[in-house]
Amino acid sequence: MGSLRRWLLFAAMVTPLLAHHSTAPYDMTKEFTVSGVVTEFRWSNPHSSILLDAADAEGKTHHWLLEAEALNLLQRNGWTKQSLKKGDQISCMGARAKDPATFAMKCFVVTFPDGRKLVATPTSVPHK
Repeated sequence: MGSLRRWLLFAAMVTPLLAHHSTAPYDMTKEFTVSGVVTEFRWSNPHSSILLDAADAEGKTHHWLLEAEALNLLQRNGWTKQSLKKGDQISCMGARAKDPATFAMKCFVVTFPDGRKLVATPTSVPHK
């Protein structure tokens, strides 16, 4: 196999991996916290995610998408497929989507009502 062909094959395999790890949609300079009820926990690669129903100051419920990390990184931080269940009350600290009309965020730390914490992203704090 020629070197150009090998390079193209490598680039084709790596490019999708890099594309899934962008934090560009999120404002990584400001810490944001949302609290609510888990409606689903998606234990999957390339990113796990938490679907959360959270009420705003006026009492209107919004459906949030909280992006976490890949399974191997979550497992290193103590997560399992059973870490979150439908109906769990949680707070998530992270970086909110830059578009305020988008109810999504990069999740750094999940906190339970009893004070337990699970780190969802290794950096665990926005980049200031």
